[in-house]
Amino acid sequence: MSEHSASGTAGTGPAGRGPAAGGGAARRGRPARLSRDRIVEAALDIVTREGSRALTMRRVAETLGSAPMSIYRHVRDKDELLLLLLDRIVARLPRPVLPEEPRARLLALLTWQHDELAARPWIVDVLGRGDLLAPSILWLLEEIYAAWQACGLSLEQAATANRIVWNFLLGGLAQHADRPGDRPPYQVSVPAEADSARYPTVAALRPYWLSPDRRERFADDLAVLVDALTARRATRRRADD
Repeated sequence: MSEHSASGTAGTGPAGRGPAAGGGAARRGRPARLSRDRIVEAALDIVTREGSRALTMRRVAETLGSAPMSIYRHVRDKDELLLLLLDRIVARLPRPVLPEEPRARLLALLTWQHDELAARPWIVDVLGRGDLLAPSILWLLEEIYAAWQACGLSLEQAATANRIVWNFLLGGLAQHADRPGDRPPYQVSVPAEADSARYPTVAALRPYWLSPDRRERFADDLAVLVDALTARRATRRRADD
């Protein structure tokens, strides 16, 4: 789910199919036959529990009690495996109920995209590091670009507006995922403690820096951004008239 990527749902992987915990117990009987489906489910279990950086072809093979080269007979490389994961996840998601009014429809689509990504931080990490597009996300791209156009933007302007919103959305999700535990982040403590004599404007914003919900205003910020992007088009249209 992205300007050019996908979002997904956490699933339950093939727990118990791999080697016993601790690795000491021998498997009983013949291992189950490898398939692309089993490989994808094992990979989904890994990334859901441990994040995308824990995913390797060797790790998937160990989970399935197989040799790494056996995995490559079904999946070309890690990028293809991630693409298969994203595609499966998005295909399983129920699509949102959308309002008819263009602005409300656009906000609903973008909010759904944000919320589904926020529920699966490992996908945010993948999208931030790569350039993957799952075919099952094309419906969302179609709906979003059409909604931008319904708000008065040309197709080219819709592409630009959506790129801006995507960068805003992905950046906020990545920042939220990296938030430290009990220590206030430096992005808060440094400006909040600024010398008012040297930096009066920054210091005057101290209540804002220390606001506990400063980073929890996605809906309001998204509405402001969408209004700004669509208003610019409306202003140009009036000037042309």
